[in-house]
Amino acid sequence: MRGWVRLALRDSEFHIAGEAASAEETARLATDVEPDLLLIDTTGVTLVSEVRARGVSVPTVVMTPSPERGFNENAGEAGAQGTVLSTGSVAELLAVLRAVSRGETSFDPRHPRRPAGQSSLSGREREVLRLVERGDTNREIANELGISDQTVKTLVARSCAKLGVRRRGDAAAAARGLGLLVL
Repeated sequence: MRGWVRLALRDSEFHIAGEAASAEETARLATDVEPDLLLIDTTGVTLVSEVRARGVSVPTVVMTPSPERGFNENAGEAGAQGTVLSTGSVAELLAVLRAVSRGETSFDPRHPRRPAGQSSLSGREREVLRLVERGDTNREIANELGISDQTVKTLVARSCAKLGVRRRGDAAAAARGLGLLVL
């Protein structure tokens, strides 16, 4: 995908300032290089949350391979300003990058909206809350899911905010009450 993006941007006003493979690398790059825009190629929005948790506020576009119900809402809640399908055209990619660089939001309409009343919890947030409900610590959750402690903290905080509660145990209970946690 990186090769396609390089080719897509080659004759445009956009230039690649660097590439990163993790939230830590992205945060370091964003701090060192101070880009005007981040383009994140991912199948989920956790990386956006992780980058935001590290203090990076650069406008961000998330590129994903296929339409997913609720993806735009999840990306916006994570801190992204736009989404684009990697299966789309170069013109579509450039249009989103231009809009976001002008301070606008641009979310790909091919991602179906989340049904009204459906929780905005991502699959990963539900996984974390299931382990919180089980009584696991952040470190235990991180080890089991193969993610960092910071990612667990970010996912718990986002879940609390989405569910309107302040404590991790309350978030797990609220998610259980909504039928979102299945053992």
